[in-house]
Formats: sequence, structure tokens, C-alpha cells
Amino acid sequence: MSEAVWDIVCVGSGIAALTYAAALTAQRPGLRVLLLEQHTVAGGYSSEFVRPKQGARFDCSLHKLSGMGEQGNLRQVFRSLGLEGQIRLHFSPVLFQAAGPLWLEVSESPEQALAGLLQAFPGQREGLLRFFDDIAVHGKNGYLQFEMLQGRYEPDFAAMRYARKHLKNITVRDALRRMFDDPQLRELLALPSIYVGSFPEQCSYLYFLHVVYANLYMRSAYMDGGSQRLSNLLVEQIRARGGEVVLNVNVERILVDKSSMRATGVATDRGEFLAREVLVNASPVYALEQLFEPMPELEASRQLVSRIRPANATSTLYLVLDADPARLGLPHAETMLLADDPDAAWSARERSRADPVNETLAEEAYWQRSSLEITNYHALDASGGRVVIVNALDDPRHWPRRKTPEYRAKKKRGQQALLERVGRHFPDLSDHIVYAELSSPHTYQRYTNNTAGSGYGALVAPDAAPALINHRFPVAGVSFLSAWVAGSGYEAAMGYSMFKASTAAPAAASV
Repeated sequence: MSEAVWDIVCVGSGIAALTYAAALTAQRPGLRVLLLEQHTVAGGYSSEFVRPKQGARFDCSLHKLSGMGEQGNLRQVFRSLGLEGQIRLHFSPVLFQAAGPLWLEVSESPEQALAGLLQAFPGQREGLLRFFDDIAVHGKNGYLQFEMLQGRYEPDFAAMRYARKHLKNITVRDALRRMFDDPQLRELLALPSIYVGSFPEQCSYLYFLHVVYANLYMRSAYMDGGSQRLSNLLVEQIRARGGEVVLNVNVERILVDKSSMRATGVATDRGEFLAREVLVNASPVYALEQLFEPMPELEASRQLVSRIRPANATSTLYLVLDADPARLGLPHAETMLLADDPDAAWSARERSRADPVNETLAEEAYWQRSSLEITNYHALDASGGRVVIVNALDDPRHWPRRKTPEYRAKKKRGQQALLERVGRHFPDLSDHIVYAELSSPHTYQRYTNNTAGSGYGALVAPDAAPALINHRFPVAGVSFLSAWVAGSGYEAAMGYSMFKASTAAPAAASV
């Protein structure tokens, strides 16, 4: 048992917790903060794993960071944390390359992106102008919400009222169907919904617009060393200011004084760590199911989190090649492999959701028919090897239990299915694969304890309720901070963490 009483003990060391701890210790010298991580590296989903024999480094989550232009929210977060001078950023002039039935480069410049789309789809001019106007107005208002909360940005309130009434409660699929009659154009424009772990029929159109704004208007970039480099830099800051990050420790329970209904620390497989506050950097569903003893006072909170719908998980195929991916048809950092038939893909997903444990339906829907994301990491950071990853949104419910013959067989099927999809459009690549490895939704759940294996957090559906788990939580001294409450993606998680650190009550500081 640790004799010291920490000001804050954090369950987990994901990017939200690392950002919060780095910001808070910078603001309050002497604050005693302890982060406890079950894995061998800090960062949670923001980490990497290596395969030394292949000379490869695989990033678990980071494809690109949105909001990294000079005025971008995330660039300002990096600036505030003193990280800007410690990183090297790679910007791409192409947001993504579309491949498959439609081949098209979508520029990262909004003006050039619109011009390119107007040239490729001259009959869709009215819809495209309206879509880009939605991004410029409503996407911007959503993107600057933290600036708004701090009084640094005054939005067009009439536009906000219109958006809340007409755009929030419709899906991306429905909005685009109202504007366009070309199914391939609709699929192309909906692709950024992948960035928040959703398909177009699941994602709120209003939320989607701010995601597109973040990438088009505020630019996206990748950093040398990927997400692990970012996590490690934040760990260095925390430790330099007297905080600590302990790895390979499993938090088993949050300690609660039932007489006062206040958290007093955590119990782990290495003993107890006492604290004035406990920050939960894990899924609220996991925390309430696994980290608290049964207490009637928590029933309302359990009911609240039971209504959270996880975003889709992923099945990710990690590849190492013996040639530069640019020579094999992947000249850009990101390629989106479009569904051959978007409407058939949507129908397949609907059938699978109606029977989510049916393996045949799910494999058809997620691996064979839906659009896929392909990242050329070699173009972003060649020091990690000739690495390409193929990312497919997926559902863990059709996957067998880990470590079973059925699970191993399914991983082989998944790997083969994704290789065949990619090989049909990039035949040269298939002959140059020297290593392949598939991570399933169960893999991500195992290492991060994210509910349903979703590293994206909660599904941002039109009918999604705000994540109010922190509001009147019955155990004093406990708060939740992760993608599940902040929103999906680095920009949302780190931006919200900075906002929470700037408004945190000073009572946590040591006296």
C-alpha cells in the first residue's frame, strides 16, 4: 500500500488523461498526480506496437491529427502544452484518395476540393455548393464550441438555432440523399464519418459537419513517431513536474467511503493508492460494471450509461511491404476504398444489425461491402518501415471468444477478406506483402477496456443524449474523462481535457 495521499489518481493513461494531467501540473506546481496504466506503455489507444524482425512500427490509432493548421484547435493545444517545438509535422495536400468504382483525389484545401468535385460531378453543382456552405457555417460553429464556451468566439446564433432544429436530428445518409442523386458521390462525401467510428446512416449530420470542417479548413497532419511519441512527450512533462505514470498495474476497484459517499483512492494488484480525487480515464460502462462495488446509490448512473451506444469497433489489417507503397498505387497518406455498391452496403449493414451475432451477415457487411480506410504510414514517417494499414469498421458481437479455434479461424478469414478487397484495386501491392497481422475488436478491448472495443467512444447518433455521467455523480471525488465524454478523436479528447483543466476546482491541490 502506498503511504502517500495523492491529489489525483487516474485510472488509465489515455490521451485525454495525459493531456489533463500535463495541463493541470503546469498550472499548479506541486500538484501530486498519479496515472495508473495496465499496459506496458502509456497512451491507451494512443500507442504503438513493434515487430522488430520486420523493422516495423504500427500505430494503434493515429492516422492524422485534425486541427493542426496555425489556427486549429489542436495546434493551439500543442502550443499551450509546449509541444509545438518538439514535434515534426507532415501535411499532405490531399485529404484522401478515393479508389474503387470512383478514382478521385480530394484536396485538403476547401476551395480546391469543391472545384475538383464540381469538375467530377458537374450535374451536382447545387448540392455541392449547399454542402460546402453547411460545412463553412454550421461546421465552423460546432468546431469552435470550446472557444465559444470561453467567450472567445461569437457564433451566428440564428444559424445555430437552424442547425439544432434541422441538422442535428438527421443522419449523414439522409442529409446527403436530400442533396444528391448520385450514390457514389454520397458515399464519397460521407467518408469522414469513419473518423468518428460511424457509418453515414448512424452519424448526426451536424456533428459530421464539424469533423469535415476540422480537416478541410483547419488542416490535418501526422507527427513523427506517431501517437506513441505524443503520449511519451506528455508523460515526460507530467514526471518533470512531480507527477507519476506507473505501467503494468491493474486497477481492480475504486475505494469509496460509504459513510460519506466519497472516493478515497483505488485498489490495484500492487496495493492501494490513496487520493483526494479519482479520475476515470476508461469507458463509464466498464467503470460502473467493474470498478465499483454494488451500491444502490449508483443505480441511476448505471441506467444512464446503459443508454450509451458505442461507436463501431475496428478490424485492422497491419501490413509490411518490401517496396515503397507509393510505387504500388498508394502515393498519398490516406486512401479510401469505396464500396462497390453503397446502397447494397447499407442494406447489408442493416441486415447485420438486425442479427448482430450472425457471422456470415457481418462479414459480408463490414469486410466485403463497406468502404475501407487505407493509411500509407511510410509516406507519413518512413522510419516506421514500409507500413500500410487497412481499417474496417466492425462490430464485436459476431466475433467468437478470444483464444478459441473459432476466433483464430475468423481472424484468418478477416485477413483474407481484406487482402482480397485491397488486391482487387491494388494488384501490385499484393505481390509485395512480407508480413500481415489482423487486430480484431476483441484485441482493442483487451488492451484498452473500451466497451465493445470502440476506441472512438460513444456513437454520435442524431438521437444521442449528452454524456452527463459527471453531472451529480453520487460518489464525490470521482470524475470521468475520455473519448466517451469528450467526443471522438484527438482534437475532441485533448481539447476537452484542456478545457476541463482550465476550469478545474483548486481544491485538489496539495496544501
